[in-house]
Amino acid sequence: MRNKSVSTKLVLVGALVLLITGCANAKPAPTGSPSPTATQTQAEIDAEFIKIAQDSCEKAQKENVVESIVDDAPARIIALARSNAYKNYSAVYIDSKGKAQVVYELELTVCGPGYLLSMQEEAHHDNSGDYEHHIKKNSATNYTWTQATYSETGSYLADTIFTVYDGLITKSVSERDSRAMTYGPIPAADMQIFKAAIDAELKRLE
Repeated sequence: MRNKSVSTKLVLVGALVLLITGCANAKPAPTGSPSPTATQTQAEIDAEFIKIAQDSCEKAQKENVVESIVDDAPARIIALARSNAYKNYSAVYIDSKGKAQVVYELELTVCGPGYLLSMQEEAHHDNSGDYEHHIKKNSATNYTWTQATYSETGSYLADTIFTVYDGLITKSVSERDSRAMTYGPIPAADMQIFKAAIDAELKRLE
């Protein structure tokens, strides 16, 4: 991680104090360890995850990202940085058989929370209805993001579990699929597939 979390520091300090106190009173050291969220308020957890989500989406939009579909490898979504868009297109989905098709950036899981929060802010809406969302911290590197989702049978709340490393989202697990995120330069072979998919889509639209 880039920085130790506030909760980790507090847990370590608390453990040290308990150890010293235990030695002084000749009592056995306590067993187990407190929850990583024990010293954080929900507002602090929300702010912490929102920053991670916004930083992750911003990095994807500035440096490219590949979201690999873990359960259907080698299926993946390639999304170029906005400044690198090819003929005004920036995202392509490649299925496990190598077939590519143009998709919207909204297909990116890494930007899902950020998009919802941005739309909620623009709509001046509270945390309800289409914009309902909740955040739970499971550990120092694991969060559950819950948001309103829609299906043929109506709306419901769906969970996505995000794994974080060095302040960025690196993995997601949802009811739909599991994904691994890689930020940075796109391999030449993938760029060739990307451009071919865009060219084919433009030709289809002519």
